[in-house]
Amino acid sequence: MTFKEQEQFTKKNSDDLLTELSNYQGENLISEIVRLGIQNLMELERDEHIGVGNYERGEDRRSHRNGYKSRQLYTRVGTLILQVPQTRDGAFYPSILERYQRSEKALVLALAEAYLQGVSTRKMKMVTEQLMGKEFSSASISRFSATLDAELDAWRERSFTKEYPYVVVDARYESSRVNGKIIDIACLVALGVDSEGHRHVLGMDTAWSETSDSWDRFIGGLKERGLRGVRLVTSDDHPGIHPAIKKHYPGAVWQRCQRHFTVNVMDHAPKSKRDDLYDRLKTAWDSKEYEDAKAVLDQIAEDYQDEHPKLAELISEHAWETLGVYHAAPPAHHKRLRTSNMIERVNQELKRRSKVVRIFPNPKSCLRLFTALLKEWHEDWAYGRIYLKMDLLEEFEAERLIQQQERAPAVESISMKEKIITVAR
Repeated sequence: MTFKEQEQFTKKNSDDLLTELSNYQGENLISEIVRLGIQNLMELERDEHIGVGNYERGEDRRSHRNGYKSRQLYTRVGTLILQVPQTRDGAFYPSILERYQRSEKALVLALAEAYLQGVSTRKMKMVTEQLMGKEFSSASISRFSATLDAELDAWRERSFTKEYPYVVVDARYESSRVNGKIIDIACLVALGVDSEGHRHVLGMDTAWSETSDSWDRFIGGLKERGLRGVRLVTSDDHPGIHPAIKKHYPGAVWQRCQRHFTVNVMDHAPKSKRDDLYDRLKTAWDSKEYEDAKAVLDQIAEDYQDEHPKLAELISEHAWETLGVYHAAPPAHHKRLRTSNMIERVNQELKRRSKVVRIFPNPKSCLRLFTALLKEWHEDWAYGRIYLKMDLLEEFEAERLIQQQERAPAVESISMKEKIITVAR
């Protein structure tokens, strides 16, 4: 749901929803809440398609209402009976049904595949029977997944048409069956902020582990699909990720996630020192100027050199990797770019869904489910609120250019002036 839809939903439908729910006499209140929510969203979307609200007139009208068509929607909260709005031109179909079913289908397929392989629970059997019918087989699952896989694969392999100055990448691990064994597979995810300030899901893939080759293929794949204009890449210190960034985007600045670095530092610090150390690190990263931040970090390393040399070495050798934002983004953008927090909420949602499956029957099943979920996030972000004001980046670049010119040697300035004069003549 976009921000505009959320606003409309709150203003126009909250009272009606509360009235309907207060009068509801059924047993499953949760399923009724979901049903009413979907029903009202479909109504709003039809209004937007037509151009005017119900019982309204206007020059923007593009079609007319044409009643409803009853249909069932299978969900984990039960089977919902919906009245799908119709239009006279026949060109309207609620996007929420398409989107909702996409992720639900992916989840159900994962559960069904797991059940057929004998690795599921009774709960899995109950859910899949409710959503797919009383009986299902390998053939029915294949038919069920064919259209969904084609749609998700096309989206995951799409080309980019915009520039993405900021990119955040991360990896999480999921358990999957491979050749009769249960192994942990790496799920690589990339998010980006485009030149207009909107967030996007850029890519997702699975790999056997976080090796140099896997990150090279993943980031190289983004480049082949047209990812350009990258100024800053934020990530944890995943094995192989820094070389991959340097190889495919040599002009981009790498920002090591400050939150993950803090965890690494605390692992080397005695408990009695952790509170003080945390406050000092926060002071460094809240600094507006690079020189100030580096000075605080250097002082921390010096103070711990004698008693805790390993801690001091970690800070002196790697803390500078957490200051990349100073070279690539204006101060107003630092808070959202200096960590990989942008991707953490996404990871939490992926984890919530994967817990239902527990062990994926194969890596493809994991890729299908996560792609479906990420596609939903992408669609919400692309038309939602602006995440970052990108005009600040333009101002930042202009100021940096002026500073570079001011720092240039006087001789070089004179030489350049002479060249300009010569050309003018």
